[in-house]
Amino acid sequence: MRRRVPCLSKLHVPARLTWCQERVEWTQDQWDRISFSDESKFNLYGSDGRRYCRRDVGEEYLPQNVDERVKHGGGSVMVWGCITARGTGRLHRIVGNLNAAGLCDIYQESLLGTFDDYWMTINNVIFQEDNDSKHTSRLAREWRATNDVTRLNWPANSPDLNPIENTWNEVDCRMRMRSRQPHTLDELWLALPEEWKSLDFRYIRNLYTSMNRCVTAVAENKGLWTRY
Repeated sequence: MRRRVPCLSKLHVPARLTWCQERVEWTQDQWDRISFSDESKFNLYGSDGRRYCRRDVGEEYLPQNVDERVKHGGGSVMVWGCITARGTGRLHRIVGNLNAAGLCDIYQESLLGTFDDYWMTINNVIFQEDNDSKHTSRLAREWRATNDVTRLNWPANSPDLNPIENTWNEVDCRMRMRSRQPHTLDELWLALPEEWKSLDFRYIRNLYTSMNRCVTAVAENKGLWTRY
């Protein structure tokens, strides 16, 4: 089976290469200053791709080994989250279509709230997000400037460089292993923060310490994809 990877244009590849080359000599302290963020969707029934599980003979119909489906789908919950070198940040439920004004509300409540939770000084944090139009909007830029939030320059189409992608996958796996699966979107939302907050600090720490290896691998592969 072919690997699924982000689509990279002739402009994306050199931009990724340059970005990684500029950071291959970063110290761990520099990586630890970054708060990585992203939005993600969690489905109530099924997932967006093929999923696998380990099972023994005769266990194929145990609850943890089946993929329940409903005729017209079960809906999904969209969330915004961030991680820091000190642990997971606040998880924010996104209701409806997220626009620039809604994003600024998330900044105010969940981003600054995360910094407060960990006693982090804004001047010592670099905030990462992708180049979605909401993130680069005038409202978002003005909010960050007003609140002295420094934004990390980010290469387009590079989720493989963002360690929070690993946390989304880990949370999704944990959700599928719960003994009692959520049956409504509200139940799904109640369960997601439980799994999010339960991510071990050592797991997050390993993601941060892997960043130097990640950018080095991309730089050595001339800006193309790697196992990260």
